[in-house]
Amino acid sequence: MSIWPFATWRLRCFWCARTCVSLTLFLSAAPGFASTPSETLGHYQQTVFDQSQGAPGGIGYLAQTSDGFLWLNGDKGLMRFDGVHFLPFKPLPGERLAGDEIGALFPAQGGGLWMAYENGAPILLKNGHLVYFGKGQGYVGNLGTFFADHQGTVWAITHTAIMYFKQGAWHVVHRAPSAADSFYGGAFDARDNLWVTEKHHGLLVKRAGSTDFTELLDWGDDGALVTVGPSGRIYLQTQEHGCQIYRDQGTTLVEVTAPIPGWMISVLETGSGGLWLTTLKGSAYYSSPAALALAEKGHATPKLVSVPGTGEFPWPLLEDRDGNVWLGRSVALDRFSPAAFNTLALPLNAHEISPSVDRSGGIWLGSENFPVAHLAAGESSWEGTQVSSFTLATYTDPFDDTVWGANPMGVWQLSPGMPRLVAPFAKAMKAGAVFSVLRDHRGTLFISTYDWHTGIFEWDGKSWSNALGRPEIIKMMAVDSRNHLWLSSRKSNHLTELSNGVEQSWDERQNLHVGMVRSIFAADNQLWVGGDDGVQFFDGKRFTSLLALDPGAFQTVTGLVMDRFGSLWLQNLDGVLRIPAAEIRKALAQPNYHVSYQSFGSSDGTPGAPDVNRTLPSLRLGSDGRIWAHSTAGLAWIDPAQWLKSVALPPLVVESVFSSKDTFSASAGAITLAHRQDSFRISYTIPALTHSERVRFSYRLAGFSDWTYAGTRREAVFTNVPPGHFRFEVRAFSGYGVASVTSAPLTLIRLPAWYQTWWLRTLVLLLLLLLLWLAFALRMRGLHRRRQIRVDERERIARDLHDTLLQDVQGIQLRLQTWAADKSIEPRRRDEMSAVAINARDMLIDGRDRIIALRAADAKQGDLGTELRAIGEDYASLYAPQFVHMVQGDPRLLVPDVAAEVLDIVREALRNAFVHSTACRVGLTIEWQRVALVLRVCDDGCGIDETVMREGGRPGHWGLRGMRERAAKIGAKLVLTARPDGGTEMLLAVPAGLVYAGAHSRLWHRIRNGWQHRAE
Repeated sequence: MSIWPFATWRLRCFWCARTCVSLTLFLSAAPGFASTPSETLGHYQQTVFDQSQGAPGGIGYLAQTSDGFLWLNGDKGLMRFDGVHFLPFKPLPGERLAGDEIGALFPAQGGGLWMAYENGAPILLKNGHLVYFGKGQGYVGNLGTFFADHQGTVWAITHTAIMYFKQGAWHVVHRAPSAADSFYGGAFDARDNLWVTEKHHGLLVKRAGSTDFTELLDWGDDGALVTVGPSGRIYLQTQEHGCQIYRDQGTTLVEVTAPIPGWMISVLETGSGGLWLTTLKGSAYYSSPAALALAEKGHATPKLVSVPGTGEFPWPLLEDRDGNVWLGRSVALDRFSPAAFNTLALPLNAHEISPSVDRSGGIWLGSENFPVAHLAAGESSWEGTQVSSFTLATYTDPFDDTVWGANPMGVWQLSPGMPRLVAPFAKAMKAGAVFSVLRDHRGTLFISTYDWHTGIFEWDGKSWSNALGRPEIIKMMAVDSRNHLWLSSRKSNHLTELSNGVEQSWDERQNLHVGMVRSIFAADNQLWVGGDDGVQFFDGKRFTSLLALDPGAFQTVTGLVMDRFGSLWLQNLDGVLRIPAAEIRKALAQPNYHVSYQSFGSSDGTPGAPDVNRTLPSLRLGSDGRIWAHSTAGLAWIDPAQWLKSVALPPLVVESVFSSKDTFSASAGAITLAHRQDSFRISYTIPALTHSERVRFSYRLAGFSDWTYAGTRREAVFTNVPPGHFRFEVRAFSGYGVASVTSAPLTLIRLPAWYQTWWLRTLVLLLLLLLLWLAFALRMRGLHRRRQIRVDERERIARDLHDTLLQDVQGIQLRLQTWAADKSIEPRRRDEMSAVAINARDMLIDGRDRIIALRAADAKQGDLGTELRAIGEDYASLYAPQFVHMVQGDPRLLVPDVAAEVLDIVREALRNAFVHSTACRVGLTIEWQRVALVLRVCDDGCGIDETVMREGGRPGHWGLRGMRERAAKIGAKLVLTARPDGGTEMLLAVPAGLVYAGAHSRLWHRIRNGWQHRAE
C-alpha cells in the first residue's frame, strides 16, 4: 500500500495551519524579480577565462577590432583573444612598441587597432605592422584616449587638445584655453553632438554643424568622464557626485535619475538598455532596462544588482558586436553572453516546481515545499496564495484564461480571479499526490495520481469518477483537437486513447517504439510523443520515428511543444533541442531522413535536468508564444520569435604555416616552401567570441587531400606532401546550425628537389626509352641473324639435295627406264625395272617437294600468291590434273612467320589434290579481304573419305594433322569439306590482325616470335 495518502493528509493539516507563516518565509526568501519579458541579469551567462586558460592579469583596456578579435592589455602585455586562445602580440622584426604601459585601446577605422601610451605618440597596428602617428602627423599632447563619431572617424582627446584622424594625419578641432585647463573625456551622441569634459569648465558640447563649444554644467575643479549610451542617456562620472544620468533637451541638460553614489571606473550602457558599472570599491553592478526606466520615471536612484564573482578589482567594460559584455579584472576576463533562455531565480530550496503561464503572461508556480505563488506580468515580486504545497501539477487551458492546479486537497482554479478549490477530493479516493491535471474541450477535469489503487479520475462538476473503471497509474495526459484524451502509463511502448469513455490501445503493433512515454504534444491535428528511447509522430494509423545523426539526442524526452513557426522543441536531460520546421517536413516526407537541430545547454540558460517522473511535461507553451522550460529547481523561458540566434560567423583567419624551424605568415596569401619542407602545420582561427567552444572546423589541401574534420582543433597537419601547387581551405560550423563559412584560400607552393624536377624526370624517361629502343634493336638484330642462319642452312640443304641425291636418283631412274626398254632382257625383269623406275620417280618428286618447301619457307613478304602459283604449276607439270589459279583483291604485306605457315598448309593441300584425288582440275583461290586472308583449294576428284575427315587423317600419315596444327598455331580457321558435285574443298581463313603486317601487329609478332625462338 502506498504511503502517499497518509503522508499527504498529515502534511495538508500542517500546511493549512502554517499558511500565513509559509507565505511570509516564501516572499522573504524570494529575491526581487523583474517582469518576465524584460531583460535581467539572469539573461546573461557568465564565462570566466582565468590565468590557467592563458588570460592575463591586471587587465586595463579592452577593444574589439573590425575583424572580430578582442584585444586586451595586462600583465602579459598586449594580447589578442579569439574566444578560445590568448595570443601575445609580437612585433615584426625591426618594429617595436613604445613600452608596456598602454594608456588606451581603440578599433581603427578601416581595420586595425589604435594604442595610446603615457609618454609616446599613438601607434596604429594594422596588418601586423606598427606605425607611429605623433607630432609629425599633427598629434598634440600625451596620455590620450579615443572615441569615434557615427561615421566611424576616430577621435583622440588629450589634456591639451581634441583632434580627429583622417588621411594619415591628426586634425585639431579644439585646444585647452590655458595650461591650467585640461580635457578628461569625450563622446558623441546619436545626433553627432560632441560632449567633452574639462577641468574648470565642466561639461561642454559642440552641436552637430557648429564649430563652437558651449558650457552646460560646471562642477568646479573635479575631473569627470562622460559616456553617452545608445538610449541617449548621458552619464557623468565624478568622484564627488558619483554617476549622474542626464538627457539632452536640445538647449539644456535634464537630470533624469538620482545620482548613483561612488566613483565609477567604467560605465557601459548596452544596446538592450542595461547599465553596467565598475567602481573603486572593487565591485561590478548591473541595472536592468526596467530598473532604469523605473528610476527615470520617479527620479530615483537606479536599482543596482551586484554581479556575482567579479570582486577582484573589475576595471574595463566592453560590449562586442554580438552583444556579449566583457569585464576585465585583476585575475581574469569575464564574458557575459546574452542567453537564449531567460532564467528566473527561484526561492531558496524551492523544489519540484510546476509552472504554468496565463494569457496575460503571469506565472503560477506550484512546488513540493512552498505554497503556490503568482508573478503577475509587469510586476517585480511574487505574491503568495492560500493554495498549499505539493501542488505538483499545474495546467493552462489553451482555450480560455484558466490556470488549474492540483494537490492532495483537490483541483484549484488558480486563474482568473482569486484561487479557489473547485473540485475537492473525497477521502475514499485516496488520491494522494497528483501526477497531472487536465481539462478537455467540454470542460471536464481529469487528474492522475501516484497511487496505483486510484488511477485517473474525471470531475463532472459534482463528483469524481474513475475514467478508466480500473486502477492504473497514469503519468501523462494530453487532449487533442478532436477532444480525445491520450494517456501514458508505466508500460513501455504503450498509449491509451480515451474518447467518450471508449478506450483504444496503441503499442508496438502500430510501431510505437519510444519506451516509457514521458511527454505528449497534441495540437493542430498533430500528435507527437517522446520517451526514454526517442520521439515519434502519429499520423492516425502508425507511429514514425524522428531520427538524428546522434542516436542519443532524442533519449529521455520529458517535454515536447511546437511553436507557431512549426519548429519542434524538446527537452531531455542535457538541455533543450529545437528542430526547425523545414527539417520536420523533410523527416515526415522521408522516413529515413536524419534531422539537424540546434541544442541549448547550461551556457544558454536552460534550467538543468528535469525530473523524469513528476511535474511533467517539463516544457510548456505560453499563449504569447514563449516556451517555458523547468527542472526540479529552475525555470527559464525563450521567445522563438526573438531568441538570440547565433550571429553569422565572422570571417576565418589563416594565420601561419610552420615547417621545421621556419614560420611563415599567411597574410600574403601565398607561401613557397623549400624541397625539404614536405611536412608542415597550418594554424587558423575564427574570432567567434560567442559560444566559441561550439565552433567546429574542417579543412583540406586541394590537390593533396580531401576535407578532414578537425573538431575544435585549430591546426591542420600535413606530412609527405609532394612538390606542386596546392590550395588550403578551412571551414567553420556553428553549434546553432548556422551556415558554415570558408576561409579565403591560401596558396602553397612546395618546390621540388633536384631529383623531383620535371626536367630530370623527362631526362630519365628519355634515357629509359633509349635503353628500351637499344634493347629492342639488339633483340631484332639477333633475331634477324638467327633467321638468316636458318635460311642459309635451309638453302644449303636444299642445294645439296638437289645437286647430289636428287641428281643420283634421277640418274638411276633414267638407267632403269633404259633397261626397261631393252627387249634383250626378259620381260619379267623389265617389269621389275619399270616398277623400280616408278618408285624412283616418286622419290624424286618427294625430294623436289621438300626442296621447294625449304626454299619457300623464307619467301619474300608479299610473294605468297606467286609462290603458291609456282607450286601449283610445278605439280601440274608432273601430274595429270589441270591447275587453275584465281586472285581476288589487292595483295597485302604479310607477317613472315604467318606467311610461311600459310604456304606450308596450302602446299600440302595442293599436293594432296594432285597426288591422291584422281581429279581432272585443281583450283587455288586467294581472297585478300579486309578482315581476313582466305585461301581455297578445290578439286573435282574422288573426294575424301568420311573416316579420314572424322579422324583428321589416315593412320601413319601426318599431312592433314600437320595442316591443322599449323592452322592452330597461327590462329587460323581450317575447314575440309566434301563438295556436293564431287571432290574436296579446303578453306583456310587467317584474321587480318594476325596475318597482315600492320605496325603494331608486326612488332607484337616479332616479339612473340623472338620469345618462341628463345624458348626453342
